Formats: sequence, C-alpha cells, structure tokens
Amino acid sequence: MILIYPPVAKASEPPAGMAKLSGSLKHHGVACRLLDANLEGLLYLLGRPQPSSDTWTNRAVRHRSAHLASLKDRRTYLNPDRYKRSVLDLNRVLEKAADKYTATVGLTNYQDKEFSPLSSRDLIRASERPDLNPFYPYFRSRLLGLLQENQPSIIGFSLNYLSQALCTFAMIGFLREACTGLRLVLGGGLITSWMKRPGWQNPFRGLVDHLISGPGEAPLLTLAGMNEMQNGGSMPDYAGLPVQDYLSPGFVLPYSGSSGCHFRR
Repeated sequence: MILIYPPVAKASEPPAGMAKLSGSLKHHGVACRLLDANLEGLLYLLGRPQPSSDTWTNRAVRHRSAHLASLKDRRTYLNPDRYKRSVLDLNRVLEKAADKYTATVGLTNYQDKEFSPLSSRDLIRASERPDLNPFYPYFRSRLLGLLQENQPSIIGFSLNYLSQALCTFAMIGFLREACTGLRLVLGGGLITSWMKRPGWQNPFRGLVDHLISGPGEAPLLTLAGMNEMQNGGSMPDYAGLPVQDYLSPGFVLPYSGSSGCHFRR
C-alpha cells in the first residue's frame, strides 16, 4: 500500500494523519510506503530552470537555495523582514514555474483559472487532463517509479484542504490510466466534511474506489484483508518521509487532539 499527501499545503511539517495510518498498518503487518508529494512537488518546481527577463524573478531564482535554507534557520524567525523576503521570493519562483499553466502555485496555496476545487465536475475534469497540472512532470515520473518499485494493490490519498483537491484528482486520473488494476482510496479532513453533508451523494464513482470518512485505520486494514484490529495502540511512523527537508527550523512533531479524549466524548 502507498499513502500519498498531495500538493499544495504548508510544507513545514510531516503529515500527521499519514504517519498515524502508516503506524497502524505496520503494527498489523501491512507493508506501507509514504509519499509526501506536497513537499517533493514544491521542491521540484522550485528547482526547475526559470529563464526570465524581470528583475524580481531573476533575483528570486538566484537566491532560492539561500531562501530555502533560511526557512530552516531559527534566526530567520527573529527577523520578520528576512522571513517575508524569503517567502515572497519563493512564491515568485513557484508562480513563474507554473507560468504556462492556468494555475497559480504558492507555498501554501493552489488556484486554477479553469478548474474549481468546489465543483465535482471540475475535479473530474482535472482527473481527465492531469497533463494540465503544473506538477504533472513531477508526479508522472515519481508515481511510475513507485508503481514499478512497489507494485501496490492499493494507493490512498489524504485530502485535507481545498488547495490539495485539484492536484489530488489530477494524480488519481493519471493513476487510473497508468494502472487499471489499482484500488484508489480517498480520505482526509476535506473528504470527511463532504461526506457528512446532508444529502451527500458520491459523484466520483468509477474514478475513486473507496471514500473514507473519519479515522482511516480500520477501513484501510479491512481493504488490506485484516478483519480484526489488534489490541494495543501503535506509534506514528515517519519512516520514508524526508524529515530533514521540511521548511521549518527543526522537526515539528504534529499533534492531534481529535481522538483519545480522556472525557470519553
């Protein structure tokens, strides 16, 4: 099984939900590979050659490595102007990297002039034309490599924010064409909120095999052929995530207060 965290969300910390799911799966003997396509995809776009004639872009490209390093330096956060310059310049590089597309990419945002993440029809359209996504060159190569290396039967996506929706469906559409035998699973906070709406009807039948609302441990274990959960908890598993590459001055350990309430509520 492969679990994927899609672009775009803030890349300052590893995705807590996926680490928790991976820990539970491995605790039950289910092999699991994690891919933070958000962090990898942003770094891919930031690293692409950016020929430009305007002064701001040229300066931003010239200093992009220094800006990335500054976001991992505690001293940067004591100097608001330095922090602001790093973020603005990196956003400029990302914006220019997507110039030939209809999308605008930033460190924490993704918008498209032609596709709306609020429209299920547009999400399906995004899945039909993954090549129109600025992350396509990255995820095409990366996903094909993972398919060949791991030969998974299940790939799951953790979709938590609207800024991730269009890229998620672009990746799903690519996988659906690249490997027809895959079971594609979609969960996360945004999916949970959609499925809890009164009168919810699944518009993604035939594209996504399983939608998961709420905690994903039990549904994923069931899909993997495990009918019973073992007693005892499991620890989050961050193995395989590039913890040294996140854009923060140290390791940020995500905390979730949504489960395990000692008031039993």
